[in-house]
Amino acid sequence: MQASDRTIPIDGQRGPYGPLLSAALIAVVLGCQPVLSPRESGVTPTATNPASEPAPTRLEHTGSSPTLVGTPIAATDLRGRIVFDDFEDLFAMNVDGSELVTLAGSTKGPEFDGAWSPDGRRIVYRDSTRGINQDDEIFIVRSDGSGRRNLTNDPANDWGPDWSADGKTIAFNSTREGEMRGFLVDPDGKNLRRMNVDAWVEYPSFSPDGTKIAYMGALGSNYELFIADLVSGEVTRLTQSPGHDGWPAWSPDGTTIAFSSVRDDCRFAPRDRECWRSGDIGEHFDIWLIDVDGTNLRRVTSEFGQFVAWSPDSAYLLISGYGLYVLRPDGTGRRELRTDGIPRALGGIPDWH
Repeated sequence: MQASDRTIPIDGQRGPYGPLLSAALIAVVLGCQPVLSPRESGVTPTATNPASEPAPTRLEHTGSSPTLVGTPIAATDLRGRIVFDDFEDLFAMNVDGSELVTLAGSTKGPEFDGAWSPDGRRIVYRDSTRGINQDDEIFIVRSDGSGRRNLTNDPANDWGPDWSADGKTIAFNSTREGEMRGFLVDPDGKNLRRMNVDAWVEYPSFSPDGTKIAYMGALGSNYELFIADLVSGEVTRLTQSPGHDGWPAWSPDGTTIAFSSVRDDCRFAPRDRECWRSGDIGEHFDIWLIDVDGTNLRRVTSEFGQFVAWSPDSAYLLISGYGLYVLRPDGTGRRELRTDGIPRALGGIPDWH
């Protein structure tokens, strides 16, 4: 599959992650492996039954406009640096848009999906400069863009990196054993080991104490969220939706997982409830929260957004949709982030340090 492909085939169907902000977006995010059911005891695949015809009283909306609730967050209230990308090059900047740095900008192919080390000195990211899903590797680069090095060095596809809060471990997913599985490695590239989780693991996100991961796993042609204990291997299912749930982000305070979902899309929402459409770019994704025990599921915003990260103090969410914007977890205070160094709207798969 090339970066210009507009859909990802899954079990012979149109892929769940169709083109979003650009034709290349989802093709470069997920691998093009066939979706297989994970071998998780007691887990039953969720059927996908999108509504074929809306109820007469159903309210349908478009999700392309910003959802403004309350007074915008003051720029002076935001601290730290963010890493983001355009699914071609990787950048870092202060939250106010200053001190923009190009971390990886090869003309050979995409470099994206960065995650900060806890000390803010390094970023781990996906290198696809040989072509998307052509020996994807995990690279590390210093926060000034110097010292790039290959962490994984394997002919299989490796991506979806996340850094543990103590800085000692990097988690990622890989096809190196013929199935999508999760792996751990030290930041120096040593001590590579497979996670003690017998399941489809994609885009893992560490718990703050480093003992668990949240991840998106495939059930037939559907994606749901799970939590796995890295010691026992025990897996707990978090979501069950007729649409796809993915890209979890564990809050730094340990209480909540943010994720994106298509459950509000008019093809998946119940016929008697209001729903949203994204236009011609595929399913409508928006951002949701769920407590780590699987309770208290709630929507953050109905505005289109597919990738999400937390501020270091868990006070804000950084969301990538038609732009890169910050919200409080209650959906208020939307503020879009821009930088003078890049004239277009920002996006990609962000992280915040």
